[in-house]
Amino acid sequence: MSKETTSKRKTKKRVTSFLGRIVTYILVLIMLVGIPFSYQFGHSIFYASSVDSPPGRNVEVTVEEGTSFKKLADELYSVGVIENKFSFEIQAKFFDIRMHSGEYTFNTSQTSRQILEMIDDGVSENNKNDNKS
Repeated sequence: MSKETTSKRKTKKRVTSFLGRIVTYILVLIMLVGIPFSYQFGHSIFYASSVDSPPGRNVEVTVEEGTSFKKLADELYSVGVIENKFSFEIQAKFFDIRMHSGEYTFNTSQTSRQILEMIDDGVSENNKNDNKS
């Protein structure tokens, strides 16, 4: 073998080794960032917390016929009843919540799961709503 061929092989090995280390570092970085993010996301789905501690504040919300969970999540987030719109939508799908229209009184000390259960049952916190659609 010539010196030139040996030199090319060494250069190729160095480049491959360098690229391998870069890929490894990137994967480690993704894991370091991804694991806490995944934990936090899962926690927000299955162990939702409330926006405020009791007694919180009451917020009147009207859910109209045909309202999507995305639209409801936007409204509840804008009035400060939920902390995370995306988690709210995922919970609605995961827990198979049925939307019932009507007037609701939500409290900022309720978890998103409690809010979804109210919507699924079709009753407001003070039992004013009997409208099941």
